[in-house]
Formats: sequence, structure tokens, C-alpha cells
Amino acid sequence: MEKFYYLFYSFIIYSFLGWVLEVIYHLLREKRFINRGFLRGPVCPIYGTTAVLLIILIDIISNNYIYIFVAGALIASIIELVTGYVLEAAFNTRWWDYSNLKFNIKGYVCLRFSIFWGIISVFFAKIINPKVSKIVYWIVDKNNKLVFITVLIILLLDIIFTINNLIAFKRLFAEIQDILMEIKNNVDKLMNEKISKESILIIDKRINALKESKEKLLLKINLRQRRLLKAYPRLNSKKFESAIEEIKKKIKKK
Repeated sequence: MEKFYYLFYSFIIYSFLGWVLEVIYHLLREKRFINRGFLRGPVCPIYGTTAVLLIILIDIISNNYIYIFVAGALIASIIELVTGYVLEAAFNTRWWDYSNLKFNIKGYVCLRFSIFWGIISVFFAKIINPKVSKIVYWIVDKNNKLVFITVLIILLLDIIFTINNLIAFKRLFAEIQDILMEIKNNVDKLMNEKISKESILIIDKRINALKESKEKLLLKINLRQRRLLKAYPRLNSKKFESAIEEIKKKIKKK
């Protein structure tokens, strides 16, 4: 059981450190603070998951730098690939896209970041983990089950809220996309020269009503959804492309 607690707290700590690394990277790149965590809390689970799997493998791959580099690059890339695929399959949205970078796999992962993961993994195994392990063992030795349960509940609630948020987001995308398609169809009807004046008035009235409905839906975008859109500006979707563009325009105006 001690090993389980050790891995759990390692996951939490490295998820937080990964979040810090992401924030610093985008702060230097974008010159502004961006909460890159997919969850609401200051954690990036891909870092925590990769760290835990590396900790398990360290005893096997020992001090071999090449093995650590390859293992880290592969583990993180596979997690990123699976996560990206699942998100797109479940919610019809792609939150990051490396299609513009060389040697990518369907835009989910690319060689540049796989190499980055490998370098980070070597740094992790040789420098960071020996120091962090002391902190983790200190926490485990305290055997405070209340702390464990509290952290676990907070993490699970964050995951549940995030999933619900994504489901609501998908529903919003679908509703806006349907409205935009109906507006387009009505505009196409207006382009028909044979249409009567009465029909023009009816269609024009319908278009205005649809635009009002669209604006009301855009107002439903909550703070969490706005944060995600700002954190992942490359968000795109084949199914909801027009809807996402409308939402991005709305957010930029504010």
C-alpha cells in the first residue's frame, strides 16, 4: 500500500510541476499568463502519468540515459496521442494540432515534442526525481489518510466537472452549428431570383430570429470554457468548424 501512496503523491506533484513548466513555457512564448491545465486545478496529468510510469520503469532501465530518453519520449507521446484521439472521438474537437510541424502523427504528436519529452525524462530521472522522492516519502511516512482522501476527492471532482463542461461545450457547438447552417440555407433561398416578396419577408424574419438565438447561445459560454479556448487557441473541429470560429470571434471582442 505504501508503494501506491508513493505513486499517487508522485502523480500529483509531477502533474503540478508539469503545469508550472507549461505556464512558464507559454509565458516566455506568448508574453502572458496562460493556464494550460486541461483540468480546472493547477495540474497537467500527462506529466504526472509519464512520471509515474517512468518511476516504475527506472528500476528496470537503471542508469542508461538512452533507455530513459527513449522510454520517456515513447510513454509521453503515446499518452498524448491516445488523449488527443479520445477527445476528438468523444467530443468531435481537436484541442491541439501539430499538423504544421514535421514528422507528426495525424497532428496529435510530433518528433519535436517527443524529443522534448525524452530530454525532460532524462532530467527527471537523474536530477529531479531523487530530490522529489524525499518529499514524497516524507508525505507517505506521515500516513495522513485524510490528506490522501481530500486530494483524491478534489482530483476526481475536477475530472467530473471537466467532463461535464466538455459535454456542455459539445452541445453548445452543435446548437450553434445547426443555427449557422440554417442561416446559410435561408440566405441561399434569398439568392433565388424566383422567390416572392412575401417569401423574402418571411425568410428575412427567420434569419433575424436565428441570429438572435445564436447570440443568446454565445452568451452561455462560461468562464471555464473561455479559459479552455484561450489556453488552446488551436482548437478546431471538422464537425463544428463554423461554430468554433463564431465563438472565438465572440471571445476576442471581450
